Amino acid sequence: MILRRRSVRSYTTDAVDEAVLAEITAFVAGLKPLFPEAAPEARIISTKEAVFLQKWHNPQFFVFYAPATEEGLLNVGFMYQQLDLYLQSKGLGTCWVGLGAPADAVHKPPQGMKLAVMMAFGHPDNVPERSGETDFRRHKMADITDVPDGRLEPARLAPSATNSQPWAFLHEGDTIHVYREKLALIKARTHGRMNQIDMGIMLAHLYVCHPETFRFERREAHPEKAAYLYIGSVTL
Repeated sequence: MILRRRSVRSYTTDAVDEAVLAEITAFVAGLKPLFPEAAPEARIISTKEAVFLQKWHNPQFFVFYAPATEEGLLNVGFMYQQLDLYLQSKGLGTCWVGLGAPADAVHKPPQGMKLAVMMAFGHPDNVPERSGETDFRRHKMADITDVPDGRLEPARLAPSATNSQPWAFLHEGDTIHVYREKLALIKARTHGRMNQIDMGIMLAHLYVCHPETFRFERREAHPEKAAYLYIGSVTL
């Protein structure tokens, strides 16, 4: 699905079948976070119970809440990109939506959490899948890593807010150090939260391709990378 998924912005008005929703809910319950101490929460709400900058025809949305920390936002991307891939594998469309919010009068965040992001999902009214790698607009491998590494191809193809692709990698033995682009003040206000979620999305792509061997940790000792912030270290 990493090679086939695309963000879907146009949907039919048909609701997702209740039996399918039950399967989706069970899948979400089985997801594990990168940081158990900052586990997020997912809810399904009616599109009519939220406010958006654009009009959506799909009847339902996922709403993701998380602690207002980097760990919480990384968890959101990591866990719910797995959900994104799962939904698209079932023939549904999805789209991460940062410019929208549930109506406060109807939906209150869980205690200690804030709204992180939302996800549209439903029946697409267009072709939901990519036809091949030529459909992607992504940085070249040489632009994001010090050493060409085919294992990073799923990361390279990950979606990100406004296709910003904020990740970079440095190799050290069997370890791959992961970095996020350091943003200027104005861009940090518009992209900072989403880019932290983006990093979790990218890590999810590495995880689903190496589910038995994927390990993520944060190390006190790590190489510095100019203009980037250290996120953590991965072994595959």
